[in-house]
Amino acid sequence: SGRELFSAPPAATSIPQEKDTKTGKLKRTQSFQPRSSPDTTVHTLILGTHPSVTSLSENQYFGHTQNAFWWIAGDCLGFRRKAGVNAEGKPYKLTEYVRYDESKIIPYDEQLRVMTGKGFAMWDLVKECEREGSLDQNIKNEEPNDIRGFCSNHPSVKRIVLANGGTTCTMFNRYFSDWWLSGELRPGANPESQKAFSKYAKRTDGFRNARIDVISALPVSPAAARYTYEQKRDSWEEYVYSVGLKDHEQTMKGQK
Repeated sequence: SGRELFSAPPAATSIPQEKDTKTGKLKRTQSFQPRSSPDTTVHTLILGTHPSVTSLSENQYFGHTQNAFWWIAGDCLGFRRKAGVNAEGKPYKLTEYVRYDESKIIPYDEQLRVMTGKGFAMWDLVKECEREGSLDQNIKNEEPNDIRGFCSNHPSVKRIVLANGGTTCTMFNRYFSDWWLSGELRPGANPESQKAFSKYAKRTDGFRNARIDVISALPVSPAAARYTYEQKRDSWEEYVYSVGLKDHEQTMKGQK
């Protein structure tokens, strides 16, 4: 329902980094529910790896203020994430490059509404796991979400975007090797996707019958400092938002 869509994503059942008092082990954290608009055809499913400590505490996808995800989404969809200043009032470096001024700031729920209203859905690759801190490489004893099931329920999906690149791609390949071998998937056109997924070409007749592109995106995490904000945005705009918005426009024309 619409109410379910635009309310804040539910909190994880475990407090980030809380330890079991008996075993001393980290308690398992859980991902948010998938977010999509019930009134919009989904063309693109964007996957985070697993919510960070900050995201869990904020109950927001990509909740860390310096994570590039919502800044890039805003640049491509017409809004601004936040003011982007630290506790001392100094602006974050990336704010030098964002396209919109503070008059275009909208609340998180509205950002999610704009995103899903254009046919982009959001979820996490990892359903639940143990993890010290927020780094993907520290994820242990994980269980994946049913990404294949989501795409079966939304046959309009044309692309799956792995928002944090390398580690997420390795996990995706491990969880969904059978899906790759079914021939339904193919690498996205960007070099990162070709590198991550081309190994399945020989066993799927060169992806001849594929219908879903899997995109290894430039990672939006602030830990991925080897890429500039502009490099990240330009890549996401070319391989995710521009093509997704064209799909949405075609769908809207077809409904008239």
